[in-house]
Amino acid sequence: MTTLEEGLHVRDGYAAGPLAESAERRAARAGMLLGDIQARATALSDAELFDQVHHALRHFTQRTHAGQARALVGQIRRGTVVAWDYPGRLPCA
Repeated sequence: MTTLEEGLHVRDGYAAGPLAESAERRAARAGMLLGDIQARATALSDAELFDQVHHALRHFTQRTHAGQARALVGQIRRGTVVAWDYPGRLPCA
């Protein structure tokens, strides 16, 4: 086990500890939000879709660039399924 900082360490290649648990909850929530947004995307205006995608990304990263949100909005509008694959643990390189 390698300690990165208090509350965050790496165990068997995955993040562990209270800080990792918080990040895992945010990742899962962001995935749920993006799934919900995609399900009702046709009922949203472009501005509403952008705002909701931006909010979902902020839920995970806490700092989202508008370009990231615009790119996802474009993919959603084209009918591409945006998969937010979260395996339940955060891998560490």
